Amino acid sequence: MSNEETEKTVEPAPTPEPAPTSDTQNRLSAAREFASEQYEKLRRATADQMETVRRYTQDARRQINEGWDATRSKAKDLHRAGEEYVKANPTTSVLGALGVGIVLGLLLGGRR
Repeated sequence: MSNEETEKTVEPAPTPEPAPTSDTQNRLSAAREFASEQYEKLRRATADQMETVRRYTQDARRQINEGWDATRSKAKDLHRAGEEYVKANPTTSVLGALGVGIVLGLLLGGRR
């Protein structure tokens, strides 16, 4: 055996980490406080944005419902008016529908 093989390899002992100084602890505390403040600011801003979006969607839903109700009411009124006109003028209504049908048929039927 050679000398190199018989000798044990001794690793150096790990160096201990230095004890934190008061300056290091102060900086760590300041960093934690800063991170905490930033987190709270972000949380509040997010909550504000969520409230804004919630109000916006409620307003949009209300406007859509109002528009739908108005459109539905107007369509019912037009339907009633149309029925009354057809009952009061049946011949004119049938001839008018026939005329519109012929014109549409000629326009959409193409040329032969």
